[in-house]
Amino acid sequence: MKAIMQNDFSGIAGLAMTTMADPKVSALSVIVRNQFIPVLPYDWLTGEGALKAIRPVKLPMVIGYGFGGIVEQVGRLRNQKLVGRAVIGIQPNGAAKTIINSQVPPLLFKVPQNVTLQAATTLIGGGDAALHAVQKSWINKNDIVLVTGASGGVGTYLVQLLKLAGATVIALASSNNLAFVRTLGADYVLNYQTDLRQQLRNVPQPNKVIDTVGQQDLLTLISQQYETLAILSLSIPFFRPLKINQHFEFSNGSVGINGYQQLLAMLANHQLRAHIQAEYNFEDIKKAHFDSKNGHSQGRILLKF
Repeated sequence: MKAIMQNDFSGIAGLAMTTMADPKVSALSVIVRNQFIPVLPYDWLTGEGALKAIRPVKLPMVIGYGFGGIVEQVGRLRNQKLVGRAVIGIQPNGAAKTIINSQVPPLLFKVPQNVTLQAATTLIGGGDAALHAVQKSWINKNDIVLVTGASGGVGTYLVQLLKLAGATVIALASSNNLAFVRTLGADYVLNYQTDLRQQLRNVPQPNKVIDTVGQQDLLTLISQQYETLAILSLSIPFFRPLKINQHFEFSNGSVGINGYQQLLAMLANHQLRAHIQAEYNFEDIKKAHFDSKNGHSQGRILLKF
């Protein structure tokens, strides 16, 4: 099978295609013909060595975290009815390969028939992180929540989930993405590329911030504007708020089996909508990572196999 490796900490330049032996089937195996993986900042930040403090890894390694594909074979201890089914899952030892050997039952989920595999794949590293943030922040209808990175793979789900929880949403986006973010349901959409301080004065005062970007300067600017604020970041582990009544927390926890089943059901019943910016062939991994890192996202980029 083919796989995508991160050979060193040189970032995108260190990505390379390789050939590996096909996995051997064990009693716990579910063999999946991989079709899509989400391109996550998690991957290119790891490749740059930026996550060594929270994700120490040894290179070379297969990149990728989530996948979506079709089950081709199962081991004797797994559900035989999975064969032929569309599934998404998490592969901790790297998902960027043409064949996945999924051996941990809680990390594999059946995709409802009326949900596309592409849409379902965006939940890994996208909808799951957004749901975790909403749960961690104890969001309710009285909250006014400021969201950074509202147009990205996490942000697009986060805005939708916050509105479903009844919160008022102030979303930050680039000038090119303002109209797009409005379609997500945000109550106020601000352009962080212009005078953000003045724009913040013209909207209700948030009591919570959910940060999906991890830019210290942006969080500092936001912190300067308010006396009381609860800041949750999904992207940076450390930030010192400027005011005594402000609180910062970093979190990247799991939503568990029930969380993924909930998200898949919400896609199936059209409560949530997946947003896919682009699909790249897996041979174009460097371009996909470059665009993910340097562009202004509108949802998630997928690699297709």
